[in-house]
Amino acid sequence: MLRKITLLSTLLLCACEPYTSPAPNIVSIEPEEVVSGQAAAIALTLDAPLPMKVDYGEQTATLLMPTLRIGGQEVAITGVEQGGTLLATVPVTLSAGQQEVLLTLGDGSESVHEQGLTVLPVPPALEPRNGGGGTGGDPGTGGEGGTVDPGQDGGESGHASGKEGQLLVTGLRIDPIPDQVRGVPFTITLRAEGPEAALFEGQVQLSTNKGRVSPNLSNSFSKGVRQEQVVLDKQGGNVVLTVRVGNTLVAQSNPFKVSVE
Repeated sequence: MLRKITLLSTLLLCACEPYTSPAPNIVSIEPEEVVSGQAAAIALTLDAPLPMKVDYGEQTATLLMPTLRIGGQEVAITGVEQGGTLLATVPVTLSAGQQEVLLTLGDGSESVHEQGLTVLPVPPALEPRNGGGGTGGDPGTGGEGGTVDPGQDGGESGHASGKEGQLLVTGLRIDPIPDQVRGVPFTITLRAEGPEAALFEGQVQLSTNKGRVSPNLSNSFSKGVRQEQVVLDKQGGNVVLTVRVGNTLVAQSNPFKVSVE
């Protein structure tokens, strides 16, 4: 009888005192690759909802908002989705390289995702007209790969400003990419577009919206075309590759699926 009374007293005491649910851990970050100097929205998936502090006596429940730091810099959390997903914007001041992502709760508990975010260096600039460009013929128009026109929603291609001495390359294009397998190399075809596309022999930066792509920098184009072998380290649907030259030329591939095997 005494044991039952003691147990009942303990339960009543717990019910009266504030209770904080366990802290969640960072499971994944998407995208895992962002570009230095450019603000980017990311989503952090947690293995549980954010903890709640419940005061049964006051009949209140308070969401405990964490502090998010990336590469040692505090980052503002812009949204909280149901089920345990945090939305944030990566600051433009992050240096290139792999950055630690740290989530700290008010009670001091932490979740660390080491090397959870890769900040890519600034994309290579468009080479000058006299910068060693070749004199090839028409590289072709490519397939039906998607492109992005900076400053517009969608569009046919990115555009370069016709600065003196700069190649008249107005866009980039990625030939259609079929479904792939995680960890298995495959070849993508990249094409420059514009009046002097055949003279482009520069490099482009590569990134993906899911996981990481290797390499992050292509080899040099030849007569405005480059066939690059790449590999993806994460499976999923609606995977998109992005290629960049400077801040003006950006193109995206069609969405495709990456399976485990």
